[in-house]
Amino acid sequence: MNMAPLASPAVLFPGQGSQGTGMGIAWRNDPAWAVVEEAESILQHTLEPILLETAAAPASTTDTQLSVVLCSMMSWKVLAPAFGREKGARPLLAGHSLGLISALHAAGVLTAGDTARVVALRARLTEDACDGSGGMTALLLGVDGAAEACADVPGCWVANDNAPTQTVISGKLTSLRTAAAAAAALGADDIIPLDVAGPFHTPLMHRASAEFLAGLRAIPFNRAQSVVVHNGRTHLPGATGPDTWRELVAADLTTPVRWRDTQHALARLGADAVVEAGYGRTLTGLAKRTLGRVRLHNATSPEVCRSLAALVRAPDRGGPSPSRATGTS
Repeated sequence: MNMAPLASPAVLFPGQGSQGTGMGIAWRNDPAWAVVEEAESILQHTLEPILLETAAAPASTTDTQLSVVLCSMMSWKVLAPAFGREKGARPLLAGHSLGLISALHAAGVLTAGDTARVVALRARLTEDACDGSGGMTALLLGVDGAAEACADVPGCWVANDNAPTQTVISGKLTSLRTAAAAAAALGADDIIPLDVAGPFHTPLMHRASAEFLAGLRAIPFNRAQSVVVHNGRTHLPGATGPDTWRELVAADLTTPVRWRDTQHALARLGADAVVEAGYGRTLTGLAKRTLGRVRLHNATSPEVCRSLAALVRAPDRGGPSPSRATGTS
C-alpha cells in the first residue's frame, strides 16, 4: 500500500455487477458487521447467507444490490471516523449507479437504516422489471463507437461511459447481440455480457423509476455534509435538497452513467487518491484507465480500511484550490 497521507481522497462506491463469492467474509467478525444486523432487523430478512456464500456469487437482482451496498457500508463505517475528526480531511464522494446510494449514506443524506430501505425498494422494483428479455454488455470501445454500434438498433442504448475505452450498452438481449456484432466490426477489443439481469439505464426501466420515486418520498433524505459528484456534476455540502436527491436516485434507473465525466470532475476538485470502498476493484480499474497515475486503494477489509484511515490527515490550510472554491463543475 502507498503510505502517503490522504488529504483529499475521492471515495468511490461500486454498483451492481461488482459482487463476488464470499464477499462479506472479511467482515463477519468485525464490529462493522452491525451494519448487516441492523439491515436484517429493518428489512425482516436474513442477509448473512448472501454475504458469506462461497460456492456462488449473489445471483438475484435483489441479492446483488443488497450485498454490494452492505459491503460498501461496512467499509465506510470503518473509514468514516477518520474523516469526522476536527479539521480532518474531507472526502470527495461518488458512486457508480447503485453506488450513488452508498455515497449518499457516506455524505449523511441517508442514515444506515434508511439506506437499507432505499436499496431494498430499488431492488424489489427493478427485480420486478427484469423479465429476462433485457441485459447489459460491456464493450472495450470508446463511447462514440458504442453509440455508432447502437445507432441503428432499436432497443439498444449506451448505458455507461466508464472510461476512454470501456463503455456499456443496455437493452433487449436480441438488440444487444446485434449491437455487439456491430461493435466487433468497429474494432471493439472485447465484448463481455455482464452479470446483470435487466436493461438498466434505459427507457425500459421507466415504470420502475417512477414507482421508485414515489416510494422514496416516504423515506427521509437530508442535505449532504460532504461533496458528492454525480454524473460529472459537483454537489457542494448543503447545496442540494432532499427532493432533488430523491429525483436523481430514481432517475439513475433510466439515464446513462457518465462515470468518465465524474472521474474527471473529481480530479479537477483536487482528489489526491482514489479509495474504492466496498467489494472488488472495478472502480480503481476504471480510474487507472481514465486518470492515469493516480494513487489507488481498495478498502475491501477491516484491516485495509483501518490502515487507510490512519493515512487521513488534515488538509493544507493555505486555502482551497480554485477548483474547490467555485462550486459546481
